[in-house]
Amino acid sequence: MKTQDLAISQIVINNPIIKDCEKTKEEYLRRLKKYFSIGGWSRRKYEAAELAAYQKIIMENIDIDEKNFHEIEFYKYYILFDLIHILAYEIDRIPKEKIKKVKKQYLLDFPLEKEEKVIFNKIFSSGYKNGKRIRNLEKDSRLQQEKEYLDLIKKNLEFANKKPFKIMVTATMSAGKSTFINSLTGKNICLAQNMACTSKIHYIMNKPYEDGYSYEHDHDLVMTAGKEELLNDNELNTTDKIVVSTHFGEELGKQRIVINDSPGVNYSGDKDHKKITDYMLESRDYQLLIYVMNATQLATNDEDEHLEFIKNTIGRTPVIFVINKIDALNEEEENISEIIEKQVEYLKKKGFKNPVVCPISSKAGYLAKQFEVRSLARSEKRELYNYVDKFEQMNLQKYYKKYFHEIIIPDSEEEEKQLLKTSGIAYVEKIINSFIK
Repeated sequence: MKTQDLAISQIVINNPIIKDCEKTKEEYLRRLKKYFSIGGWSRRKYEAAELAAYQKIIMENIDIDEKNFHEIEFYKYYILFDLIHILAYEIDRIPKEKIKKVKKQYLLDFPLEKEEKVIFNKIFSSGYKNGKRIRNLEKDSRLQQEKEYLDLIKKNLEFANKKPFKIMVTATMSAGKSTFINSLTGKNICLAQNMACTSKIHYIMNKPYEDGYSYEHDHDLVMTAGKEELLNDNELNTTDKIVVSTHFGEELGKQRIVINDSPGVNYSGDKDHKKITDYMLESRDYQLLIYVMNATQLATNDEDEHLEFIKNTIGRTPVIFVINKIDALNEEEENISEIIEKQVEYLKKKGFKNPVVCPISSKAGYLAKQFEVRSLARSEKRELYNYVDKFEQMNLQKYYKKYFHEIIIPDSEEEEKQLLKTSGIAYVEKIINSFIK
């Protein structure tokens, strides 16, 4: 299985089969699984996980529409596109004899007219990876019914052909690194608590569009991963790697990003955490480093030591310094601007010339994004609106306007959406995007 195959979103969410009757759904899945069995692909990890996801997405959808009921023949082209999608668009690399067997069975299942066979052959032809084939299919007037499906495939292919931009995120313990990553993705994919939870390296990949699902490869590959899979390590995974794929919302959604999330370096309970992180930093397999700091614990001995290591290791790799948990400071009793300025001077003394320093509240940004997609619990709403009031008073925009005047973020009339700006998250995303571009 190639990890980059996880950087594609599900297309089945736009397949009318999910609103069809149970009998047609079952027949659709039966035929799809049969073709994979004939091709010998159903035993491979990626294809097996995709088939399991299709089973869940199609059968668990209860939004049935009687006006949308069809015989199985209605789906003769959809099932081909699903076949190609589940093969990660690698159809041109599959032995021709296997493809021939699948084609033979398909034509037994769907007796096609002469014109339909022309379309069938066009769909089954190679060339998906470079996008040429899908552009030709889009122009075919006989595939108008499947046009939206083709559009999703095109989005997947265009995204997959982009070179990934790799971001390394590092921090000492309790800096809020996991919450920061959750705020960038807009999803609860990292366990956020003040303790060392895992010595695994998390590779978090962006997908081209929102399909409502996250994937996780942690020994098992689950492509409809829920809270249980995402927030708990699989004990059977003997490697040091976990891969998560989901769609990032807001500013970063269109970029093909891989976030490398390293273990905290100062966990006394397991020296391997520091070894793994140091190795990742030394590899320089990233284009941008984001260093997350705790606003209430700045310039500690552990911080000092880790920054020294980074300065001597990363060469000319750009760094964004994120001062997280800025909400923990009391704007009425503490001079926030002075605290930030003092940290900037500290970083300069550590050898970082003109450091890019971004004060933020990851938790506030995360809640603001969650507000857009789900109903918050009462306690979450209370916390959200406390943040709204707090950051109106804290006025971080003044800092960003002074030091990042080229970044313009329009105000929102909705106070929940405005929180993305006032908490600093929207600024950090713009700054990250400027490095990518």
